[in-house]
Amino acid sequence: MFGYGSLMSKNFIQNGLLQKNYNGPFLLTHLKGYKRSWTFAWPSSLPSLEPDGKFYRDYILINADTVYPQKIHYLNIKKDPNSIINGVLYIVPTADLTTYDSWELGYERIDVTDLIQDHIIVGGPVFAYRALPDFVEDPTNDYKKDIIELSYSNIIQDAFNYWGKEFEAEFKSSTESFDTTIIKVNQKTLWINPPLEKINELKSIFKKSL
Repeated sequence: MFGYGSLMSKNFIQNGLLQKNYNGPFLLTHLKGYKRSWTFAWPSSLPSLEPDGKFYRDYILINADTVYPQKIHYLNIKKDPNSIINGVLYIVPTADLTTYDSWELGYERIDVTDLIQDHIIVGGPVFAYRALPDFVEDPTNDYKKDIIELSYSNIIQDAFNYWGKEFEAEFKSSTESFDTTIIKVNQKTLWINPPLEKINELKSIFKKSL
C-alpha cells in the first residue's frame, strides 16, 4: 500500500483502522506522476462510515449554532506527469483490504506499482486510493460549504511527528495549498436508519476489484 494521507500514520492504521499491531515494513517512499490535493469531497448528505462500523453525520458548532457543511474534504491524488509526492509504503494482507476499502469509500483502489520510487517491488501490487470523479471538488474558503475535520488533520500531524520535519516539509511542498480556516472541530451524530443506497453502490466497486 502507498499511503499519502491518513494512511501515513502508523498509529491510525493500528489503533483507528485495524485495531491490531502492524509489525511489517513501514518505509518512506515516493510516487511519481501524481500531485496531492485536498480535493476529495464527501457530501454531508451521505452518512460517513467510521472505523467502529457505525454511520454518522458531521456538523460543526459556530456560536452555538449547528452548521452542516455541504462537503467534508480529505486528501486525494490527481495525475500530474511533472509531480512526485512523498508517502509511506507497507504491506497489507489481502484479508485486510476490505477494512481499508470501507474506510476509503468514494475512492477507487488503483495499481501504482510501476510509479513507486526508491524500492523494488516484488510479491504483489502496490495500491493507492484515488477519488472517484463524482467526489472530486476543490475546497472553497467558506466553512458553510466546505470543511476539513480537525480530527483528520490531526492524523496527518501524527504522521509528521512520526516521520520528522523533513518529511513534513516535503509533504507540504508537494501538496496543493488550501485555506486553513476551513479546518474545524467537527461533531458527529449517530445516523439512525441512514440512506445506504449510494454507500452500497460504493462498496460494490471495491468488491469487483477483489
